[in-house]
Amino acid sequence: IKSRLGVKATAIQWPIGAESEFNGIIDLVTMKAYHYDGKPEENPTEIEIPADLKEIAEQKRTEMIEDAAEFDEELMEKYLEGAEISVDLIKRAIRKGVLAVKMFPVMCGTALGNIGVKLMLDAVIDYLPAPTDIPSIKGHLENGTEEDRVASDDEPFSALAFKVATDPFVGRLTYFRVYSGTITAGSYVLNATKEKRERLGRIVRMNSNKREDITEVFAGDIAGAIGLKNTTTGDTLCDESAPIIL
Repeated sequence: IKSRLGVKATAIQWPIGAESEFNGIIDLVTMKAYHYDGKPEENPTEIEIPADLKEIAEQKRTEMIEDAAEFDEELMEKYLEGAEISVDLIKRAIRKGVLAVKMFPVMCGTALGNIGVKLMLDAVIDYLPAPTDIPSIKGHLENGTEEDRVASDDEPFSALAFKVATDPFVGRLTYFRVYSGTITAGSYVLNATKEKRERLGRIVRMNSNKREDITEVFAGDIAGAIGLKNTTTGDTLCDESAPIIL
């Protein structure tokens, strides 16, 4: 990754075994090792770091700390002084590097083998930006001027339809991402791209292919809409009183 893409790719995990023998993960942040039995529940057993991997794990952890220290002065000072470094401090520094789009943590795992998926989801929460961490989305008003929509429930509603699918049980299902404001099921919205009024008959939260009916969505949410007739991928849905095209 480093040589082909030219980025600061940094291992934050190290595998135990390889290919068909891959059965565990060393978390370099916490220096804990986990063994997986391959079952769908993915409840790993914490184990000692294998003796033959201790040296490489310590080496990779040092490299990770050195890379992360570039983004946090406190971590840099403690590393140079040889002081003890807390897990929270390492996570904070990695997150700073990720938010700056200058550090790319690399993990390992296999969804098919039920190894490392939960740790990857934890890392999403620990390191990736929340909607409030990224710049406000920009859109264009009817008069052509540019306007920011802040990721806040208090702003006028605006969302982007990013996928349209056919569901065997509910028919046309439109996935959308809310950038600002809130909306409730049964409300009318404006498709600003096509200048058409649409009704959000039902709103569902999707968990894989399972649907959960919800009554309201908020800034940052991703949901599915049932009942939209004219909306296609890339269309902007917004408050009728505050039209905008994202």
